[in-house]
Amino acid sequence: MLNRVKQLYLDGKVAVGCYITFPTPAIVDVAANSGLDFVRLDAYHYGFNPETLENIIRATYSYNVTPWLRLRNDPWLIGLVLDMGAQALTIPNCASAEQARAAVAATFYPPLGKREMSRGFRFQGMSGADYREWARTQVILSCMIEGVDGLENYREIIAVEGVDVIQVGLSDLSQSLGVPGEKFDARVLEAEKRVIFTALEAGKQVSVVHPGTPAGEERTLWWIEQGVRIVVMEKEGRILTREYRATAKTLRNEVQPAR
Repeated sequence: MLNRVKQLYLDGKVAVGCYITFPTPAIVDVAANSGLDFVRLDAYHYGFNPETLENIIRATYSYNVTPWLRLRNDPWLIGLVLDMGAQALTIPNCASAEQARAAVAATFYPPLGKREMSRGFRFQGMSGADYREWARTQVILSCMIEGVDGLENYREIIAVEGVDVIQVGLSDLSQSLGVPGEKFDARVLEAEKRVIFTALEAGKQVSVVHPGTPAGEERTLWWIEQGVRIVVMEKEGRILTREYRATAKTLRNEVQPAR
């Protein structure tokens, strides 16, 4: 039950995963059979009922794939998914060190945090002391900087003890900077570089999103050269749409039956 992502980046290796929005455990089968190291379930923008979410997390343990949740900064919700077995959390739109410390408090047991003593059925065979040690060493907390407030406070957010990983949300950041939808505007990319390089210099891990295009691949490889060790592919819906669209275009336009 070791956190595969953490094992990889501590060894200096790259962990590769995919954003998941489809509420079905079958997507874990696909991800694992594709050789991915983690799945990041976007429970912030998409609807996962608790039973389905728990079953998706349960499926990840069958493959040693790290279950990573993106969810709001709510102590009850954080505690619930940790009890389900989540091994990594992303807190979207973290705007201040105070918000980052609140996430740390909800994620970790004392003395680092204030998480209530509870654990899911999977961990009942462990002693309380062993489980607390597992939670201390195997759970990853990531804070996502996506707005102008986060940009003003990013150095303080990065410095918060217990924050393991930093992410930058380019879409919301572009909106906050007055260029909505222009993720690769020079102002957005300059802000991203400031945040990521500061995080890397502070010894924190960084996660970036890999758009499945030639330009996206070039961009991702460049960040890996800079020291980024966590890469998440874009949402499976976008990948499927791009592949379906390309195949449908080929079949319609290039393989038309003779009349």
